[in-house]
Amino acid sequence: MKKLLLIMLCCLCLSGCTSNNNETPDNNQTNGNENNNSTTNNNESTDYSINKAFIFDDLEITISDDYSFDTIDNMFSEYDNQVVIKVPVTVKNLKDETHSLNMFYYSFFGSQGTELNTVASYFDDSIDFAGDLRKDASYTKYFYILYDGDGTYTIEFDDWTDKISIDIEVTRQ
Repeated sequence: MKKLLLIMLCCLCLSGCTSNNNETPDNNQTNGNENNNSTTNNNESTDYSINKAFIFDDLEITISDDYSFDTIDNMFSEYDNQVVIKVPVTVKNLKDETHSLNMFYYSFFGSQGTELNTVASYFDDSIDFAGDLRKDASYTKYFYILYDGDGTYTIEFDDWTDKISIDIEVTRQ
């Protein structure tokens, strides 16, 4: 009897987890395509571009086009002597509490369109390890992006609520 009860309970749980809700939304619901004014993204515009501040995760972020190039200097790394793009980023905390940019909320895509590995740990002034900010405080740190040739690089911000992509045209002279 206990086995039968356990099996029925498992089936009930599985059917509840895999149900497909195909109901049409009523007038008070949204289908996910509308701009919801959530507290995590107060962006009025969807025009996200370099040198233009935008709001993400209660932070005002500005990515500068004043990039430069650097080289990884670590003989124990597979990335030793690899060229990286050093991109300035200014972050300002808009929250009432201490906050910072989460290093897991952004990724880099190279000129070939493929996701690039992070190399922030090789540089002391990387945004990954910048620390927290008090309300209205800001700092300028750097994204370090592996260089895979001239072209368009993308920084994608994603906190599972909001997704923002910023393109950077890179040319090495």
